Amino acid sequence: MGITILLTDSTASVRQMERTLLEKESDIEVVGEAPDELNALMLISSLKPQIVITDFDSRSPEKTLAKQVKSQNPKTKVLGVTELKGRYVKNFLRIFGVDELLDRKDLENKLIRTVRLVAHA
Repeated sequence: MGITILLTDSTASVRQMERTLLEKESDIEVVGEAPDELNALMLISSLKPQIVITDFDSRSPEKTLAKQVKSQNPKTKVLGVTELKGRYVKNFLRIFGVDELLDRKDLENKLIRTVRLVAHA
C-alpha cells in the first residue's frame, strides 16, 4: 500500500497542482481534497489518510487544523505549506501539531521528497 494523502487548501488551483505532482508517483495516492477545515475533518474521519497537506498563512484558519487532526487521528501526519518566514515559524507551527513544513516556493521541487520524509518519519 502506498502513501495516502488528503489535500486541504482553499484555492482549487493549488490543490490541482499538488495533485498533479503527487499522482506522477506510483507509491503516492491522493485519496481526497478539501477546500476548508470542516470538510477536511470529515474526510479525515472517513478516508484515514496517512498525511494531510494543508496551507498555512498568518490569517489561515488551518493553523488549528493540525491539532484537530492529531486529536481525531494521532497517526495522521500533517505537512504544512507556507509562505511565512522567520526563524520561529517552524516552532510556532509545530506547537499547532504540524509534522513538517514546506516553503511554498519549493513546492514543485521538494513536495515528493518531503511527503516521503514525513510518511517514513
